[in-house]
Amino acid sequence: MTTLCIDTATDVGTVAIARDGVVTAAVTWRSSSRHGEDLFGHIDAALNQARLARSDIALVGVDIGPGKFTSLRVGLGTAKGLALGLGLPIVGVSSLRVLARSITTDDEVARIALMNAYRGDLFAAAYVLGSDIQQELVPPTFGPPEEVLPRIHDAIGERRIALCGEGAKTHAAAVEAFLGARVGDSAEPLEAPSASAIAFEIEHVMRTRGPDDLASLEPQYLRPSDARLPQRVLGVSTTS
Repeated sequence: MTTLCIDTATDVGTVAIARDGVVTAAVTWRSSSRHGEDLFGHIDAALNQARLARSDIALVGVDIGPGKFTSLRVGLGTAKGLALGLGLPIVGVSSLRVLARSITTDDEVARIALMNAYRGDLFAAAYVLGSDIQQELVPPTFGPPEEVLPRIHDAIGERRIALCGEGAKTHAAAVEAFLGARVGDSAEPLEAPSASAIAFEIEHVMRTRGPDDLASLEPQYLRPSDARLPQRVLGVSTTS
């Protein structure tokens, strides 16, 4: 199966082409919330690397968040448009889970993914992702470090841990206080998941759960939007 993988959850975007779980082409770039200007060009570049056409794609996979609001909408909108236009199944995956998959560690270790949610908050999740076990210890969650990290501490028990994500570095003091881990010793410097982790998770979800419904697939924002409707009804003048 040839899979088009799209990740625009953060400022680091990735497009990859994978076949049966093996990445055959990948393009990674940095964009300051302007993924919409670049994404189709990067998709075509990855296809050219793999010497494939859009008609060769059998599955579209996309990171649905959490992450940046606009970036997530651009990535998912593009993925859904391609899936609809090409008549293909689509799979959405969690940015925290694929970030955790990017960690190189032993099977039994608790993988903790921490992403900045801005205004001092965290997106966080914890998993055990071994060859024989796929366990979600803490599902994707959002909140201040002093609320999120104790929840993770209680869930992981006595397991050894491995950290990843820019959120671990941003909140290094809280990570050490609540999880007992020095970030400099245990956190991998991952701003975004690897192409191979994205491809693996997409094909794993397709095998175990099947495709998502194209019409109802939505971004997993977790945090509320900063946009607010006016608190009072705005008057409209009818005089000329």
